[in-house]
Amino acid sequence: MSALGCPKLALLLLLLPLLNDGGQCSRHVSKRFTFGAAANSENSANSGISQNNGYTPVDIPLPAVDANLANHTILARQLIVGTLVPPLLVAPTASYCQCVPPGSCANPVPTLPTDGSGQLDIRIVNSGSYPTATPTVTPLVCSYGLVACCQAGSYQCGRRWPPPPGAAAAAVGQATFGEFPWQVALLTLADVYLGGGALITAQHVLTAAHKVYNLPISSFKARLGEWDAASVTEPVPAQDVTIASVFIHPAFNPNNLQNNVAILKLSTAISLTSKSTVGTICLPTTTFVGQRCYVAGWGKNDFGPTGAYQAIARKVDVPLITNANCQTALRATRLGSSFVLSDTSFICAGGEAGKDACTGDGGSPLVCSNNNVWYVVGLVAWGIGCAQAGVPGVYVNVASFLPWIQTTLTL
Repeated sequence: MSALGCPKLALLLLLLPLLNDGGQCSRHVSKRFTFGAAANSENSANSGISQNNGYTPVDIPLPAVDANLANHTILARQLIVGTLVPPLLVAPTASYCQCVPPGSCANPVPTLPTDGSGQLDIRIVNSGSYPTATPTVTPLVCSYGLVACCQAGSYQCGRRWPPPPGAAAAAVGQATFGEFPWQVALLTLADVYLGGGALITAQHVLTAAHKVYNLPISSFKARLGEWDAASVTEPVPAQDVTIASVFIHPAFNPNNLQNNVAILKLSTAISLTSKSTVGTICLPTTTFVGQRCYVAGWGKNDFGPTGAYQAIARKVDVPLITNANCQTALRATRLGSSFVLSDTSFICAGGEAGKDACTGDGGSPLVCSNNNVWYVVGLVAWGIGCAQAGVPGVYVNVASFLPWIQTTLTL
């Protein structure tokens, strides 16, 4: 045993009513999709110890001993009463691991030691106190040329990574492979493209109601991690997931597209850490008016018969403008001078020649960044033509629907 020995005097008097333990001290050891006529189209996010079990401990003067012995004796007396509450162990530092392209892991937490440091169950402890828990990170095995990146804290939405090893280079106007990991393609079961959406949890997709409100749940699916719709040799494969539930905002109006928001609950939760090309986008917490934001998708590159759906996801940067300026601009179109833009339902972005979302992009997220974290601010809703100078595109105002979104996520 240790040099502490048995606290004989104090324990002997207290143990008399109990069974004799023989004079010994006890020791506790601890794809691919095609394009066709979609079902919908559009023109253009304690310790206090309170019980004593009927027994009142008697304070017995302890012999002059060191602090460790006194502490050990007190613990033994509590143990007799049956109310020992060990001190709370220090909680491990929260951390998570994610598979990312090599060289892209910033500020990783220390990797697990190879000599067992901090991971051993020490058989004899004589420290006079309980050992603290040592933070550990569960090793993550990655595929597709990705490597494990372990960082402090919890999983962070709104993060994106460089293209994975083996990814093809993007042409002008195209998104890079995995640039928008929250981007979701909505497809029929025959792989016909319907529209877009944004992954906001491991099991929920935010999209525009007008894309899905009249579709049977069993008729379409979500594809995650897609980039080139015409390729089956991408370095990180896309993933198809069926739909379990569709939640349409109760005030959605298909005539004027007000309250145009829906949430799709996937049939199974998907991994957010095994692929750098699949992740969630954050819900907005502030305004981004005046900032340049991005919208991506596989929609047409022009309005009307000259436009063609895109096999490789494209992106465009557009300025977020005030609703007052947007309403003024839209009144100069066929909507007329009496048109009123719903501030609750809509926000606007764009108005620059050659830069806009277009037919087929409905439901795709308009995303803005703050300190390198990305937020879904809007969802492609409607417009007057595509990419005309002075005519902004109109998007679902995601911030207006946060209470409904948060409630729906619990269903």
